[in-house]
Amino acid sequence: MDIMDPFTSELLSAPGAAGQATEFESDDAYLRAIGALPPRRPRAPASVDHPATLLPSSLMLPSSCVIQPAVEASKKRAAPEPVSDVPSAAPKNPAKRPRTRCPYLPDYDADIDFNLREKERNATQRPSPDYLRTVQGGRMCERTRADLVVWMDELAQHHRLAPGTLHRAVSYVDRVLSARALSARGGDDHKLRLLCAAAVFTAAKYEDRSAVLRLNAADIAKYCGFAGSKEVTAMEREMLATLRYELGGPTAHTFVDHFTRNSRGERNMEVRRVAHRLAHTSLLDYGCLRFLPSAVAATALFLARLIVDPAGSQEFFEDLTGYKPEDLIEGMQSLL
Repeated sequence: MDIMDPFTSELLSAPGAAGQATEFESDDAYLRAIGALPPRRPRAPASVDHPATLLPSSLMLPSSCVIQPAVEASKKRAAPEPVSDVPSAAPKNPAKRPRTRCPYLPDYDADIDFNLREKERNATQRPSPDYLRTVQGGRMCERTRADLVVWMDELAQHHRLAPGTLHRAVSYVDRVLSARALSARGGDDHKLRLLCAAAVFTAAKYEDRSAVLRLNAADIAKYCGFAGSKEVTAMEREMLATLRYELGGPTAHTFVDHFTRNSRGERNMEVRRVAHRLAHTSLLDYGCLRFLPSAVAATALFLARLIVDPAGSQEFFEDLTGYKPEDLIEGMQSLL
């Protein structure tokens, strides 16, 4: 007995299934071929019923990669922050000063002002206000220091150096004398003048790059009566090591320029010139070392306004300088 194929047996087990389906399909195809019936429309794909908790894309992708519908994603998206002209309640950056009310100052002026004031508060770039007593031990007096400043001023004027050179040079000398004990007695007087000359030489090169074209160590040695240029350069290297090569701190001259940088007109320019002269005079006063350079410059500017225009107002003075007039009483007494 022949063994029948199981698939053939399954088809034959349905009564009339194979024969009827074949007959109907052939008749339908014939009628449509001769035009008796319209062409067959393509069938829509059968829908697949998935469980309610399973998305079609999750059949192939892990749960972390399932793409949510656009409506669901829009609900989960964080709402944008409202745009408002009112400043937020977050704490302001304490490193920035508030913008001034002066209409002619740019927005970035507060950042420049802050950087200058941070530098002037750097203790490593400021002299000790009482170094004549604590470091020099009384071997130098205020008069000796004032004479050295006058001598340095003559040296700077002789070589027509930049206006801010003297302020920076005096700062270098005060800082060195705050760190090392030197005296004005005997042979130490030569060292003091050599230190002052080296300070002027270094400050000139810092304030004006073109100074190296018209000034060198040999010129300094010749004018001051030193042995030679090597003596000046040796003292310059020694001074720079003591200062730790920190040479860029702002001076009172720097702040006068900063406070009057937008001055226009003949009267305002005269106020600027008088303020520079007063700040220049403050170098002779040893007591001014206890004030910040910005305070000395603000005092000079306040007095200059009174001198040039006694009836004029001090409008925007606090915004420009950061000081109230009552904060500068001691400085005014020193300059007067």
